[in-house]
Amino acid sequence: MTRLTITDHSRIFAKYTYVYPVVSRRAQGVSLGINLNTNNACNWRCIYCQVEGLVRGKPNDVDPVRIEAELDEMLNWIINGDFIKKYAPKNLARFNDISLSGNGEPTLSPQFTQVIQIIAKLRLKYNLGNNIKTILITNGSEIDKPQVIDGLKLMSQNNGETWFKIDSVTEAGITATNQVSLSIDSIKKRLILASSLCKTYVQTCLFKLRNKNPAAYEIDEYIKFIVDVKPYIAGVLMYSTARHPALPEGDNVSSVSEEFLANVAKILEEHQIIVKYYV
Repeated sequence: MTRLTITDHSRIFAKYTYVYPVVSRRAQGVSLGINLNTNNACNWRCIYCQVEGLVRGKPNDVDPVRIEAELDEMLNWIINGDFIKKYAPKNLARFNDISLSGNGEPTLSPQFTQVIQIIAKLRLKYNLGNNIKTILITNGSEIDKPQVIDGLKLMSQNNGETWFKIDSVTEAGITATNQVSLSIDSIKKRLILASSLCKTYVQTCLFKLRNKNPAAYEIDEYIKFIVDVKPYIAGVLMYSTARHPALPEGDNVSSVSEEFLANVAKILEEHQIIVKYYV
């Protein structure tokens, strides 16, 4: 095994089925992921997706006993062993979070809340306190389901953050980027609910399509939306594509410039909105 890099977010590490470490630009360190979608199933099909063999659908049941064993072993290796020294780049040599992410939408898993309970148990065992975050990376589609609400309430007690994906706020943009049909009113409603349950950031991927930046109209509407939901969110996490998309639809997707992200961030910051951005 070699050192982790930001260009390789493989969900396969050593002997593990569910738990995998990555180094993340947004985390600025090591993120310990839990993949609840080992069958590569998701209810969205974002054109910049990195998952090989992505399929529409729901995840298979996971094995909570195995998840707990894998997470326990990895946490012990990170906290008490030499994992960071051996595998993390020097500039990202810190442990930042336990993240529910993986190869599809994690809140689709029937065991979602049970896994949050496992995380809470092991956070206590390793005395992670407020130093290490618990992060849910989600498209927000299942936020209003009872078991997800329960999970987010527990996350909030365990230094939790929800990173709520919003790449576009126009129906045409959502359809083109995420390949789902949703109204922005429904997204806003779930975002507000998420923020009432757990600290919530809007997470946005901006990218070039056929070598063209996002349309000015799309950016203007996005900024209006973020300003509108400012009272509910902790901030915005913007990024662009660091790796080539795995889907055929992603063949024409490429990264925007750091300057482009900085210009969008500057406008949001003028409205006293906290923004972090990464190319």
